[in-house]
Amino acid sequence: MSIRSRTQNLAFVLFPKLRLIQIFLQSLLKTSRKMGKMKYPAKIMIGCGSVFVIIVIFGFILMPILLKSKIKSNLTLKPGGDVRGLYTKVPFAIDFKVYMFNITNPVDVANGDTPVLDEIGPYYFEEWKEKVELIDNEAEDELTYKQRITWVFRKDLSKPGLTGEEIVTMGHPMMIAMPVLLAREKPAMLNLINKAINAIFRNPPYPFVTAPVMDILFRGVVINCSVTDFSGKAVCTQLRTEAKDLHHVSDTIFKFSFFGMRNGTIDQNTLTVKRGIKKSHDVGKVTAYNGAKEMSVWPTKECNQYVGTDSTIFPPLMTREEGVAAYAPDLCRSLIATFEKEQMYRGIKVNRYIATFGDMSTDERFKCYCPANASCWKQGLHDLTKCVGAPIVASMPHFYDADPMYVNMVRGLHPNEPDHGISLVFELMTGTPVSGKKRLQFNLPLEPIEKVAVMKKVPTALLPLLWVEEGADLPDDFAKQLVGIFKMLKIVKIVKVLILILSLVGIGVGAFLHYKNRDSMSVTKAVKPMEKDTQKNISTVSSAQNETYDKY
Repeated sequence: MSIRSRTQNLAFVLFPKLRLIQIFLQSLLKTSRKMGKMKYPAKIMIGCGSVFVIIVIFGFILMPILLKSKIKSNLTLKPGGDVRGLYTKVPFAIDFKVYMFNITNPVDVANGDTPVLDEIGPYYFEEWKEKVELIDNEAEDELTYKQRITWVFRKDLSKPGLTGEEIVTMGHPMMIAMPVLLAREKPAMLNLINKAINAIFRNPPYPFVTAPVMDILFRGVVINCSVTDFSGKAVCTQLRTEAKDLHHVSDTIFKFSFFGMRNGTIDQNTLTVKRGIKKSHDVGKVTAYNGAKEMSVWPTKECNQYVGTDSTIFPPLMTREEGVAAYAPDLCRSLIATFEKEQMYRGIKVNRYIATFGDMSTDERFKCYCPANASCWKQGLHDLTKCVGAPIVASMPHFYDADPMYVNMVRGLHPNEPDHGISLVFELMTGTPVSGKKRLQFNLPLEPIEKVAVMKKVPTALLPLLWVEEGADLPDDFAKQLVGIFKMLKIVKIVKVLILILSLVGIGVGAFLHYKNRDSMSVTKAVKPMEKDTQKNISTVSSAQNETYDKY
């Protein structure tokens, strides 16, 4: 046996599906040899019929299967792959905008008036994300990592005139949160916390903090725990041992900020996600947080499940009805965006999804998010007390999609969907988000507490502190690549349809010519008997002439 034959046989043993292609090609070869003996119309019909069969099998059946297989195999988190590299370190900055709410009438609010808010922003930051300390688990097809986020302030992209040194007044997280939490869970300790607040903050006139924006966000607002009062010492000792988000300047001086302790540092919490090598539809799916396969925050098993990906990557070839889900550790829950409408992006059909917090007061699916020892919040709010240990309530900015009662508790809010909604524009085939806007507002419940002097006369309201927008549009380089893929697929589709149409036309032309030639052949056969009669007559005439010649 020749080397060529051995190679072919080995290939067909290793790849059984190729055997079908071999049989088809061999039959095609035999047909082509027979065609040499056929007439022209038959050749056209068989040739165009062969092209028709080939384009249907390869262009409309095998090619889509191969394309889907290629997409699935490429969009995985396999070590060394391009997608893994992009996933590990996002090669472009994500937009991170912060809007502060300045209370313009703090003294009046302390005496019971409605808070008047002035929104200041956006303060624009570049957000750089990187996954570190990666550990692969091949058996479970999982990847575990920690994350580092770095924020860089961009004055040039912020609202004109903003420097970060603007002085704002907002609800003090410690002065408001501690009394509210104790009033719910340990009301007997309210006298102690009242003395501690007066000692630590030197008899404050209202439960608000006034400081530069950058101090509140990153540099830190000072909490001076150099007190001799017993109650103050007790609270400061608890802060020293349990408050992980405080920057310890010294044993008695702490600083609080919203993002300072996280900026540029490695978050010690771990996330475990599926790599998608064994099952592409699971790529990026969260399976564990800090090693736990489900949360223990909420009272029901359903609410303690991780649903969706880590929001960095999404599986390809999703259906529109699936929705887009992502787990948010800061909220201790998943957000599920549902399909809203189809739209165009640079000539590509994409789908727009929107997300809400739902209504824990009426929807049984969200009842588990109700705060302990308190009635449920209404539409559009998510209580973070069980998640972060402080009575902070999340919502969409300006209480968009929330019950109107919360908007009416303060003045200065103007909710609208374009500026304050959560949305994601998604290309389903490749699993590519082309635009995303995650917007969250953080609020403190303000309520009168008789035993705490600084809270004694305040009104009942849900007081907005600030809101952030995290999102990005697909960078131009990546957008061009995505558009290029779909342009190529469109060209291939046009060529396939064109070849299909031409092959059908060819079959029709061949059939017509064959039919026409058949009619022509029938006419020729009808003439043949006449030719025989003519020959018979000629023979008769010749015989007669011969007889005449014999007579002479």
